[in-house]
Amino acid sequence: MTDLVPQNRLRARLAEGATVVGTMLVEIRQPAIMTLLANAGFDFVLIDTEHGPFSIESVAELSRAARDAAVTPIVRVPELTYAHVAQALDGGAQGIMLPRVTAPAQVVECVGYMKYAPAGRRGAVLARGHTGFRGGPLAEVLAAMNRETFLIVQIETAEAVQRLDELLSVPGVDAALVGPTDLSLALGVPGKMDDPKLVGAIERTMAACTAHRVVPAIHTNDVGMTAAWARRGMRLVSINSEAGLLMAGARAAVDAIRAKSG
Repeated sequence: MTDLVPQNRLRARLAEGATVVGTMLVEIRQPAIMTLLANAGFDFVLIDTEHGPFSIESVAELSRAARDAAVTPIVRVPELTYAHVAQALDGGAQGIMLPRVTAPAQVVECVGYMKYAPAGRRGAVLARGHTGFRGGPLAEVLAAMNRETFLIVQIETAEAVQRLDELLSVPGVDAALVGPTDLSLALGVPGKMDDPKLVGAIERTMAACTAHRVVPAIHTNDVGMTAAWARRGMRLVSINSEAGLLMAGARAAVDAIRAKSG
């Protein structure tokens, strides 16, 4: 907790120079999942409302549980609308992940929805989930909220790769996250994670991030791939999902028991 609003620990960890590790939440709506993920060591959780079955109520409950567990909640919105962005943030999310980004105008619009004046046009309300249900001097609280919110733009199309400099030069972009599966489809090499076309696009994204002082990020389902890109300079990495990790752990346990029991 800062003096005025809850601290965004993801932002703080990145400011310290750390590489942060997260996962995606795609199915489980019980808030206790955030404590489990925090205890596993994750720095942030991406709540997927683009594909996941989450209501605005469950997003708010999950976001508050995440903050209480010292893990940063980021919401991937299903589409770019004021309601999706503002309701997620007002409920307690500390960042937005914007999918299917292809044009700078989308990024400008999203920043406008996320930030209070003069940086944007988000409607002002205090004593809700985003402030920890506290009030305070209006101008100071809103300025603090503007500092703490975090925007991740997804790079998952050929057009986004071509327009990286335009996208990342928009004030308010904090990280650019490569979605290699969708990007491989867009580049005509579906699922080929080591194809030169895909690798080159990821490298180009990282270079643009460095040029624009934006955090380079990636989400994959493979631990080895994630670790390899972290070694190459990805500073925000997301691995699999709570459902995928549960399935992998459960399958490994069952296979081990059967193998050892003859």
